[in-house]
Amino acid sequence: MTLATTFLFFAIHSACIGAGNSSEKFVKVECKEEYHGVYGQQSLLQCNVKAVQNVTISTVTWKRVEVDTLLLEYHEDTFNLIPGFKFAEPSWNKNNTNVSLLLTNTKMADKGVYECMVRTDRGDDIATTSLSVKAMYLTPTMSSIPETNIKENTDVTIFCNSTGGQQIGLIWWFDQFGSNRTRSAELVAKETDDGLFSLSSRFKVLKATSSSTNYTCKVLNVNGAEEGMASFVIQFAVRELGSEAARLDSVSTTNWLAPVVVIGSLIIGLLIALLLFRKRSAQRARRQSTFPLMSDHQTDTRHDRDVETEGLNCDSPQNQHSSL
Repeated sequence: MTLATTFLFFAIHSACIGAGNSSEKFVKVECKEEYHGVYGQQSLLQCNVKAVQNVTISTVTWKRVEVDTLLLEYHEDTFNLIPGFKFAEPSWNKNNTNVSLLLTNTKMADKGVYECMVRTDRGDDIATTSLSVKAMYLTPTMSSIPETNIKENTDVTIFCNSTGGQQIGLIWWFDQFGSNRTRSAELVAKETDDGLFSLSSRFKVLKATSSSTNYTCKVLNVNGAEEGMASFVIQFAVRELGSEAARLDSVSTTNWLAPVVVIGSLIIGLLIALLLFRKRSAQRARRQSTFPLMSDHQTDTRHDRDVETEGLNCDSPQNQHSSL
């Protein structure tokens, strides 16, 4: 090999390396090293294309390294998506440098290492990130046996159930006064088909009374952190108690209302009688006050009549004859 040929070879090799380095520096996919997801919720693996100038993306692929299966693929305006995986940007297009992946319903099997490959009109790049998945217990549900119309001093069994825990957890019980009653409860934990755990606890209330009706259960994970809580009220026979109270109320009302009516009637009768008596007394007083005046007038009249009669008798012929 001549000196000129050797020089040409090194020049071409250096140019290729420089071109490759320039391409790598011009386009770069940047992702956070690790993301944390929650079972049953959305998880976001955020990655962005960094470039010196505007670029047009021709291909984007997302896959999980352990299974080597394409989860999302974009190539020349064509999308190929597996259900449960999509671009985080709803209206993503080839000019959008946000190539983040969204998991719509995270499962325990989704944990692992993910690879994102991007090709542009300015160069290509590949980046990886990992996803860990944490499962939390769902809000517990509660029920009882018997369910409703429970009579006083009846034994009642209350149930508290929750699912979705990553490891076996605990259920604690509290009464309405805040006292921890967990010692009196029984807990059963089972592993489900998706590799998670379900918890079921029952608490028996002996001779339950309406003076203590509220009970609370709290779900704790393996580390003792609370992940869910629910409250329950024992359903006593409220309607029967209400009817009896209404009946007693009615009887009580009748007992005090009847004497009040009688006494009120007597008082009204006495008032009417008193008014009549006073009216009659007033009338009698008026009559007695007018009687003397009438008597004096009649006496004077009789006196005048006697005088007149006597005068007439004196002037009569008989009287004159007798005088002669």
